[in-house]
Amino acid sequence: MQNQRKPGLDLIRIFSALLVIICHSGVYFSIGFSVNFVSFAGVIAVEFFFVLSGFLVGKSLIQTAASDNPGENLKRFYVNRLLRILPLYYFALILTALVTHKPIPLSCFVFLQNFRGEDLAFLSPSWSLSVEAWFYFLVPPLFCLLVKALRGKMPEEAAVWTAVGILCFVSFALRTVSAVCFAPQWDEGIRKQIPLRLDSIGMGMALAALKRYHPESYRGYFSRPVCAVLSVLGIWLTYRFFCGYLAVDDQFDASALCKILMFSLWPALCCVLVGFLDSTTRLDFLSRFRPIRWLSDLSYGVYLMQLVVFRLVSVYFVGARFAVSWLGFLGAIALTNVLSTVTYVLIEKPMQKLGGRLLRQRV
Repeated sequence: MQNQRKPGLDLIRIFSALLVIICHSGVYFSIGFSVNFVSFAGVIAVEFFFVLSGFLVGKSLIQTAASDNPGENLKRFYVNRLLRILPLYYFALILTALVTHKPIPLSCFVFLQNFRGEDLAFLSPSWSLSVEAWFYFLVPPLFCLLVKALRGKMPEEAAVWTAVGILCFVSFALRTVSAVCFAPQWDEGIRKQIPLRLDSIGMGMALAALKRYHPESYRGYFSRPVCAVLSVLGIWLTYRFFCGYLAVDDQFDASALCKILMFSLWPALCCVLVGFLDSTTRLDFLSRFRPIRWLSDLSYGVYLMQLVVFRLVSVYFVGARFAVSWLGFLGAIALTNVLSTVTYVLIEKPMQKLGGRLLRQRV
């Protein structure tokens, strides 16, 4: 049976992309967004993207690791991922260079810009893509090897859960040591550091494992609307807790516990909402609305292009105050969607078809 596309997951992609837009619009447009809300919107959006990526990729990785011959499936995985990520990303780098009149840092080509603030500023939203890219590069073969080694000592399910647990624990332990021993800045020193954030994607993989090995329990628990309420309420309450009790003047740098826990609790709460949107049938009627699916397909382009468009609008329209008004904000969103549509048709779609042809030839 062919997997049916879940409209709830399309909604979470659209919602997360909107939060990213709000995050950067609050910096570049004076339209009344508070700094705290802007920062919070960007943080939560990325956590949703991490969890969703881990959930979707985790399903294929777990199936690959549990197979007798994972090598061929890993090749297919890397063909799909590389053609999905690289062409549009490199286009965004070139477009940013043209708009800003700055050379592309070499680290950006290999997703190492997170380790140098000057390079990361060139295309700042790409920091989360760097985390995902290195997850794709490093985790799949290690995960498959670990599951294969463990399957000789325990059942398949236990081997998968152990491998996922090791991934999450190692990343959490590294974040804890870094926060306690080195007191880094919470954003660039913790949030955007690749080895310290892989557990967020690992939690998405844990959700995929739960769905694979306990589908009835998965649907029974997560299909309840209370899961969505608890997730949203929990995200907001933990944010207020971090700000009110662990942070000083809303600066998360003041507490090592804040730096550690926020990146564990928020992905866990995001998992609850993703599980609900994946398992509920209450949103199936949305599958008839093609614009929802279309906007979801554009989410990767919106994520990469929105800051470039905002910079362009700021440069050429700030004199007319177009760039500091709601009209400018909505115009920038519309222009972002137009550019994302063009790149989806001219870059993403052809790359998907190319990947399909290459994989069919290998078969």
